[in-house]
Amino acid sequence: MSIYTPTVATFKAFFDRGQFTYGDDITSARDSDITEAISEAEAVFNPDLYPVDTPDIGTKAEMYLTAHFLQCDIEACDSGGQAKNQQVSRSADGVSESVNIPDWMKQGDFALYSTTYYGQKYLLLSRPYLGGAVFVVGGATQY
Repeated sequence: MSIYTPTVATFKAFFDRGQFTYGDDITSARDSDITEAISEAEAVFNPDLYPVDTPDIGTKAEMYLTAHFLQCDIEACDSGGQAKNQQVSRSADGVSESVNIPDWMKQGDFALYSTTYYGQKYLLLSRPYLGGAVFVVGGATQY
């Protein structure tokens, strides 16, 4: 467990504007579902990526990562386990919709997280800490 690990109560308080329906029916999030999502998030979350002086960033990142796993589980339950793929475009009755996600989110290890709104928010919060900076400093050594 990291300093950012949410509890069921803190998760529900963070997502209290109707993002999730809490209850026992098939499309609702149960406490056990939230606990499982926290466990899954902990398995891939790296707390060392986030600055210690601003713990709010790491807390939000782990909340959104937990919400991503919870949303995936709810959608899997609702669809009978069918995989959900990213939608690029669709049209019906003369109305057309196209959704585009930045390429860096769709490539490699990030692709899984770009499938939900919460995963995308996790990536946006984490991106500044995922890449490294390399600098060259001119100079020489003295013998």
